[in-house]
Amino acid sequence: MTVNKRLKISTKDIAIAAIFLSLILIFVLVPIPMPSELSLAVVPLIAVILAADVCGLGMGAFAGTAFGIASLINAFLHPTVMSPMLYNPLVSIVPRMIIPITTYYSFRLMKKLLYKRSDEASTYIASTVSSAVGVVTNTGLVLSMMAAFNFGKVFGDKVIDAAFFGGLLGLNFLFEISICSLLAPIIATGLRIALRIDKRGRRPVEGAETPEDAEEMSPSGFEDEMKE
Repeated sequence: MTVNKRLKISTKDIAIAAIFLSLILIFVLVPIPMPSELSLAVVPLIAVILAADVCGLGMGAFAGTAFGIASLINAFLHPTVMSPMLYNPLVSIVPRMIIPITTYYSFRLMKKLLYKRSDEASTYIASTVSSAVGVVTNTGLVLSMMAAFNFGKVFGDKVIDAAFFGGLLGLNFLFEISICSLLAPIIATGLRIALRIDKRGRRPVEGAETPEDAEEMSPSGFEDEMKE
């Protein structure tokens, strides 16, 4: 199978990308009244994690970039006292672009370390760990960038100091890492079944003419293909 065939974007890929994009745009840009804003803020993060874990680095990069751009746009569309910090793309976009990278490679690493376990167990554990890594990446990089560009500044009645970041870590971080680590692996399992991704991380291609053409590029084969 040639590289061109491997890298061909199918209608299914476009449909999956559209679903992830819709989730991200709706829960980032559309103001939806909820008892807790945290329950909405975590949805785009889960979408990026799922895209990287289930569909590979390319889809994850697309979702992460969309999340970052949507966050920047939202800061202008629905400004708050803290929004000026997100006007900087290094705060709002770049950290979200790195989430799929750490998520994807931590998933691959865990799968290799757990090779003696059953495929189902190793995949679930790897998804749990990579989800936690994605949350740590998002929180760590966003707060680091905020501190780098805004530490000591005052926004409204908020002083950007150690106490401010401590409060964010105590509330947002614990909520996000708990929800993502619990829900993402379960949803990922359902997505793998729906997309017919086998234990090697490959899924059939529509219109395949030979057994060699019956499988397309997947998270588990991305690096091998790039090396070729």
